[in-house]
Amino acid sequence: MELVVYEVHPHIALLRELCGETHEESLSDDSDNESYLKSLDPKNWKSQDHYSVLGLRKKRFLASSDDIRKAYRRKILSHHPDKRRSKGEFIQDEKLDYFSCITIAYEILGNPVKRLAYDSVDPVVVDDSVPTISEIKSNFFTSLGNFFYRKSRWSKKQPTPHLGNSLTDIDEVLKFYDFWEEYDTCRDYSYLDEEDKEKGEDRETRRAIERQNRIERARRRNEEVSNVRNIVLLAKENDPRILAANKAARDAKEAKRQARLVAVQKRREMEEEQRKREAEAAALARAASEERRRSEAERVRKERDLNRSEAKRERRQLRSILVEQLNYFLDDKIDTSEVGSHQVKILADMDLLCQRLSNAQLHELNEYLEQAGTPDKAHCIFSAKVESVKHELQANNLQSQTKLKPENSPNTDSQTNASKWTTEMIQVLVKAVNILPAGTPKRWEAIAAYVNQHISGVSVSGKDVLKQAKLLKEEDSNLRKTANTKAFDSFTNSVKETDAVKNVTITTQLEAEVSRPWTVIEQRALEQALKTYPSNAGDSGSDDRWQLIANVVGTRTRRECIIRCKELAEQVRAKKAALAAAKKS
Repeated sequence: MELVVYEVHPHIALLRELCGETHEESLSDDSDNESYLKSLDPKNWKSQDHYSVLGLRKKRFLASSDDIRKAYRRKILSHHPDKRRSKGEFIQDEKLDYFSCITIAYEILGNPVKRLAYDSVDPVVVDDSVPTISEIKSNFFTSLGNFFYRKSRWSKKQPTPHLGNSLTDIDEVLKFYDFWEEYDTCRDYSYLDEEDKEKGEDRETRRAIERQNRIERARRRNEEVSNVRNIVLLAKENDPRILAANKAARDAKEAKRQARLVAVQKRREMEEEQRKREAEAAALARAASEERRRSEAERVRKERDLNRSEAKRERRQLRSILVEQLNYFLDDKIDTSEVGSHQVKILADMDLLCQRLSNAQLHELNEYLEQAGTPDKAHCIFSAKVESVKHELQANNLQSQTKLKPENSPNTDSQTNASKWTTEMIQVLVKAVNILPAGTPKRWEAIAAYVNQHISGVSVSGKDVLKQAKLLKEEDSNLRKTANTKAFDSFTNSVKETDAVKNVTITTQLEAEVSRPWTVIEQRALEQALKTYPSNAGDSGSDDRWQLIANVVGTRTRRECIIRCKELAEQVRAKKAALAAAKKS
């Protein structure tokens, strides 16, 4: 894209027209300052005033290309080394003579691109100062008018709109801000480059210098655009014309709203008066009846919502106590292979209590469990409550079954399918479903093979386990409750409650932590430790391999690490066996 900067520029042409200067007058506005020329150093040419060197100190960016050429010719006639030698002046070295500064000034001002770079940072005429907030508020049009006038010279898009005055139409004001909000500058900051790429010794050095120069130019350019846009925002926020227009719009909107409210109010008053004249007594009666109905409905709704929230809170509290505080009542007496089934049983019992007990009963149970003091005592309280609920449920079921007629009995196929599934089979099914998640190839055949492998004398198919899983999940909640009841009965028969209470012992912290669930961080640390210390790692030091692994995990003991590895190995073997059995079938 080519930019015509100095020829027929609208601002320069306007200034020339306003000044009314002739071409000859413009060339004679500066005197030939020979003392200034002799003080120049060609080595420090960047700091010199190129316009003053050519005698155009007053004209500066208003000078045309023809003005610059003629000024340069006059300087040659007066200051060329040959001319001065002819007058008897001694010139030792032409490279160090001030005439080199005249040549450099013409090379820069005579080249439109280089002249733009110099004019962009000309310290004499370029003013990058911005008005402060106090100046904007105290003298809005003067401070901002001068600012936008200075910046309009560098706008890529021409012509630029002016700020105007207090009488400017609001549409023109908005167009003004729309233009300056998209301001982009044509200033070129290459004159301020710290290094000249031509001084680079090789291509890579020159490229590096040019790359650094481009970064610095872009930074200065972005800073210039950012400063202008920030001032535009401040101006728009404090523009008295916009503030007045906004206030007028708000007042008009408020007036319309008030008029609309008055009209609505009058209409309502007329309608209300008409209704009172027609049937005041009937209206009052209906209003009273409707108010009573709404109050009753609101009261019922609030009671229902309160009851639901209390139920959710008590159920969450019960689950928190059983899972987080008491850890499913797990201890060292429970074999690791039975941990899963034990947790399933506790959760099933918890679900039974949440369904059968009221909010007050759940709250009372939670208080008893929190005040139990020891896990064993809490387990006894929990088991007693579960036993009581199950006995009550069995009594209700027995009473309801005696009232049923024979023709109302359940479907024969459902009874047959449910009767062949024992409590132990259901527990193994739940464990197999957890080991073999969704996405496993031939999942239900693998689960059936797992059940057949772990329950002797049982042969179930994939369809059987799928049907039973659906029954457990959706249709037959009573069957799950019965299975849990049988599991609890078998547990109470094997371990008496009195013996459990008598044999309560206070375990040490080291033993109690065995049943804590493993977190993801601990599991990853264990896997990394197993890779770091293989099976022969214990031979190299005094500590054995499992102690080294426990040290790496940090939050687990040696015994916990051994038990965890055995559990993982057992799950892997069970999954592989189930998949192999499914493939054979």
